[in-house]
Amino acid sequence: MIGQMRNCGVAIAVAWFALAGHGHAQTWGDPVWNDEFNATSAGAPPDPAKWVYDFGAGKWGNRELETYCRPGMDAPCQADKPNVFQDGQGNLVIQALRTSLDPAPTGTWTSARLKTLGIQDFQYGRLESCMRLPTGPGLWPAFWLLGTVGPGFSGEMDIMENVPKMGQPGGLGPTVVETTIHGALTTGQRRLFSLGADVTLPNGGRVDDPACHVYGEIWSPFMIQVYLDDWRSPYFIRTANDVPTDGRWVFNDPNRFYFLLNLAVGGGWPGPPDANTPSPATMLVDYVRVYKAAPVKAPDMTAAPLQVKTGTAGSATIALHANGDTGRVYLACAGGTLNMPCTIDSGSPLNPSVVDFSGGENQTAKVTLSVPSGAKSAGLDLNGIRLTITAYTVSGDHSTVTIPVTIE
Repeated sequence: MIGQMRNCGVAIAVAWFALAGHGHAQTWGDPVWNDEFNATSAGAPPDPAKWVYDFGAGKWGNRELETYCRPGMDAPCQADKPNVFQDGQGNLVIQALRTSLDPAPTGTWTSARLKTLGIQDFQYGRLESCMRLPTGPGLWPAFWLLGTVGPGFSGEMDIMENVPKMGQPGGLGPTVVETTIHGALTTGQRRLFSLGADVTLPNGGRVDDPACHVYGEIWSPFMIQVYLDDWRSPYFIRTANDVPTDGRWVFNDPNRFYFLLNLAVGGGWPGPPDANTPSPATMLVDYVRVYKAAPVKAPDMTAAPLQVKTGTAGSATIALHANGDTGRVYLACAGGTLNMPCTIDSGSPLNPSVVDFSGGENQTAKVTLSVPSGAKSAGLDLNGIRLTITAYTVSGDHSTVTIPVTIE
């Protein structure tokens, strides 16, 4: 939801036909936390045991126009026109309402922003919501999470955001949504980095289709996979290896995150509303669910020793074996230095640090160590170097292989 920072990230347009992967049978079971919004009475408020309200105006950092309302607030909020309620048909309704035509052409607006802060936070799992989004000038629906553990910026995971195409640069329109993760920087004036991607809904789909679309992520140690409608086919994968050199991966234990659901109006990214913006503009949420992965055993790994000459890069092949239901595994390389970095390349089009076992039980990846030409004259100790490759599954299980290195 940090709209003013989106151009600082890595935006990737993803073609859907390139995303489809082979199915696999990771087991998730029943949700460990969920809200199905199954109140039988139309107009019932959100469950107070699961959600609290952000409220007020002018303090959200993105120059938004709306006032976020909670029950009992005075004007411009209206008790007879609530901005959030359950419809009695299994949905949560979040609606933005124009409360005045002045100032023209934007008018004044109210809306709602829910969060689980102080009630329930989460660490790892499959997190998703099925929702139907409104479209129109200035509308900005979002499903996202914020971190709870500092110091400083605790991280943000924007599973889904949508803005009109006619807004500011980077507009999306009704057939495209965006995901972004924001992490912390340790140097410089900027406090965060952003990694993101846009995806086009398949088969001519739109965010306001009659049937809701599922927006979700699989969050595991050192890896985040974001998907649309099918968790087996993520369109965006980022790992700790993708963090800038002055950044911190803030998405691991002990950090925990809480949900936010909101419908913003106006701001730096979507641009202003106008006379064509619908009121009410309705965001319909069928459910929010969190699943935990059943235990997934880490792969067995072997690798031959690596030989490399100074001034060159040397590579070795890692052979990995795991069950077909292992899914995607993150690979980390340790033992290199700033002067001699080691990198992983699995050949995956989604992320080179990720091995996908849904295509078979035997996979390979390449580890490369780069040695500068002046390594020996610089007095670096080139004896006894070993690289350690660690594989992490979605349930957090891990395995390692050690690769002896000879530098000539």
